[in-house]
Amino acid sequence: MALGLSLKLDRQAGPALYQQLAEQIKLQIVQGRLPAGTQLPTVRELARTLGVTRVTVQMAYHELQNAGLVEATVGRGTFVSRHVEARPPAQSLGRQLTPDAVVNDILQLGQIAGLRSLADAAPDASLFPAQEFWQALDECRGEALEMVRYGASQGDPLLRVEVARLLQDRGMAVTPDEVLIVAGVTQGLALVAQALARPGEPVLVEQPTYLGFLHTLKAHGVQPLAVPLDEEGPIPEAVERLAIQQRPRFFYTVPTFQNPTGVCATPARRAQLLALAEQYGFLLVEDDLYARLSYEGPPPPAVKSLDRSESVIHVGGFSKLLMPGLRLGYVVAPPPIHERLLSLRRAMDLCSPPLLQRALARFLHEDGLKRHLRRVLPLYRQRRDALLAALRHHMPPAVQWTRPQGGFCVWLTLPRRSTLADLQQAALQQGWAFAPGEVFLTRPSPDYHLRLCFGAQPPEWIAQGVEVLANLIRERLDRQESVIEPPSDWLPLV
Repeated sequence: MALGLSLKLDRQAGPALYQQLAEQIKLQIVQGRLPAGTQLPTVRELARTLGVTRVTVQMAYHELQNAGLVEATVGRGTFVSRHVEARPPAQSLGRQLTPDAVVNDILQLGQIAGLRSLADAAPDASLFPAQEFWQALDECRGEALEMVRYGASQGDPLLRVEVARLLQDRGMAVTPDEVLIVAGVTQGLALVAQALARPGEPVLVEQPTYLGFLHTLKAHGVQPLAVPLDEEGPIPEAVERLAIQQRPRFFYTVPTFQNPTGVCATPARRAQLLALAEQYGFLLVEDDLYARLSYEGPPPPAVKSLDRSESVIHVGGFSKLLMPGLRLGYVVAPPPIHERLLSLRRAMDLCSPPLLQRALARFLHEDGLKRHLRRVLPLYRQRRDALLAALRHHMPPAVQWTRPQGGFCVWLTLPRRSTLADLQQAALQQGWAFAPGEVFLTRPSPDYHLRLCFGAQPPEWIAQGVEVLANLIRERLDRQESVIEPPSDWLPLV
C-alpha cells in the first residue's frame, strides 16, 4: 500500500464502499499525507488488501480522477496529481469568527476536496432539474436579440408575472407591477437596509439570525438589536420593549423555517408582530426564502398576506428551491419604498441578466418548480429525519437541538466550556465542516451553539458527520472544565 495510505471501510452501514474509499483517499491527499506524485496501489493490489472487488476500487479511482486529484497512465499506474495543492482545511478555514469571514469560508467549502459540509444551508446540486431548465434556456433562442440587450431594472415582465402567480400560494394577492426582481435575497435585503436605515440607526433582528444579513448591516453601519426567539417565534414582549426604547427603522424576521434555527412562527405570533409594527410605526421585513421547503404539510401563510396597512416588505428567492448560482430573487414592498428600491437597484447594478430571467420565467410557467418540489421534498424530509435520528443516537445528554418542520437548518445548544474552543478546527481535521453559532448572534450567549444543515448531504453521510461531531463534543465535555457564567439577561432558545 502507498506510503501513508491508511484505509478503513465500514461494511455494516454508511455510504457505498467505493464512496468511502474515494473520500478517505481525498482527505489524505488534502491533508498532505499523500503528497503530489505519490503512487497509489494498483487496482488489483488494493482490492486484495481491502477484501473488496476490483470494480469497487476502479469506481473509487474514477471518482478521484474526475475530481482532478489523481492521474492514471497506462503501464505506469495511478498517481496523486502534481497539480494538487495540499491544503489542510484547518489551515484555511475557521480562523476568524465574523459573519464576513464565515460566509467566505462556507463559499470555499465546495472547493476543498475531501471535505464534507454540514455548514451550508444549500440544496443538493445533484437534484437540480437540469434537463427541464436547459430546455427552458433553449426555448429562449428565438428571443436572442432581446436577451443580449440590457433589461428593465424592475425585472423581466414575464418573470414578474410568474412570481406574482407563485405568491398566490403564500396567500398574497400581488400584481406584477409590485414585484421587483433582484440578484437573490442577499441583494434584496441589502437594498432594503440601504433604503430604510442610515448609518448608526437601530434595526431589530432575531437572535440568532441569518449571518449574511448581519454582514450587510455591518457594511452599511446599521446597528442591529437582538430579539430573542422561543419555539413559537420572536418574543412579542421583547419587540415591544425595543420598539418603545429604540424606535427601530424595521424588524428583519424569517418567520417560516428560520435560518439558523428552523423555528416556524405560529399564526398567532405572526399576527402579534404585525400588530406591533402597526402600533409603533416600524416596518416588518419578511424573509420567506425557506417557506416552500415544508415537510409537515403546508406552511403558515406569509405575514405579508395579513398586511392591510402596508407595514410589510416581503423578500424571497430561488437559491434554496432550485440553485444558489441562479442569483434571482424578488421584493414586494409598499409603493413609496418600491420606487426607492428600484432607484437603488439602478444605481447598484442596473438589472439582472435577461437570459436567466426569461429562462426562469418559462420554467415557472410550465410548473417546473412545482414538479421539482414534489420530487425533492420527500428527499429533504428524509435527510432532516436522518439528522435528527443521528443527533438522538450519538449526542451526549448535555446537547439540545431544534426540530424543524421545514427548511435546511438545525440549531444546537451546548454548555459553554473552554474545552470547546477548538471544536471547529478538530472537525475540519476529520474532514467535516459546520457553522459556528457565534456568528449568528448580535450579542454574547451563555451557551455554545452551532448550526447543522442537511440539504446537501445524503442520509448516510449525515449520520457519519453527526457521529464524528458527537465524539468530538463528548470528548471535550468530559474534560469538565468550568462553565462560563452567562449574562443575566440572556433568554435561551431551546
